[in-house]
Amino acid sequence: MVGALGNGRAGDAAVGAPLVVEVMGPAGSGKSTLSRALSQRDDSIAPDIDVRLSKFDKIPFVISDILRLMPTYLRRYRHSRWFNRRETRSMAYLQAGLHLLGQETQGDDTVTVLDHGPIYRLAFLREFGPEITTSHLYRRWWANLLKQWSARIDIVVSLDAPDVVLLERIRARDSWHAVKDKSDQEAYETLRRYRAAFERTLAESLTARQATLLCFDTSQRSTEEIADEVLAVYGEARNADQCGAKTDGRSAGASR
Repeated sequence: MVGALGNGRAGDAAVGAPLVVEVMGPAGSGKSTLSRALSQRDDSIAPDIDVRLSKFDKIPFVISDILRLMPTYLRRYRHSRWFNRRETRSMAYLQAGLHLLGQETQGDDTVTVLDHGPIYRLAFLREFGPEITTSHLYRRWWANLLKQWSARIDIVVSLDAPDVVLLERIRARDSWHAVKDKSDQEAYETLRRYRAAFERTLAESLTARQATLLCFDTSQRSTEEIADEVLAVYGEARNADQCGAKTDGRSAGASR
């Protein structure tokens, strides 16, 4: 199902800025498969931010987060755990990624497709992060990042499938996943939490800025079909951007 909730250039994003697309959904929904398919079919798609960011790009943000949050942690949450490696990397990604996108030039025709992108990571941190994520300080940090990312994301591609299908796909993989060795009941509960967290965070991001939302059941649609629709939508968004930039240019000329 495709649902357009607004225009991919609404809100604070500047006309002519490179398009940003996030592919999100629970484990097994086909995020990485779709991201690869899009990259193979369109040369204008830039590598994911996680590939473009080096470890050294993220270190300043890791240090900043420790300095900001550690006093609160030691004062009120030292009985609980600190952020694990995956969570720390996600927090650095959220900040370094914004910095990287801010350096891209206007009029750039590239499209950045984010797999395990900011909405996914923000949702995961809030739902599965340590107890300190309930603090006022952390919530303010989190809300500020959601607002900034919501202003940058133009299209959200939300993938899902029935829990039975998701679990079958996860267990068929060679790679480790948190639900892989759980009982069916435990795995379904974890997937339910994932889905609820994603839906809640996505709704909040769309309140901040109306991006274009595309929803697909990957048990009913092939990767090729979904890729066709996504490419068509961001092709339209790119064309609209170019028309907007030309209109702005004519208006500026007229004012002179």
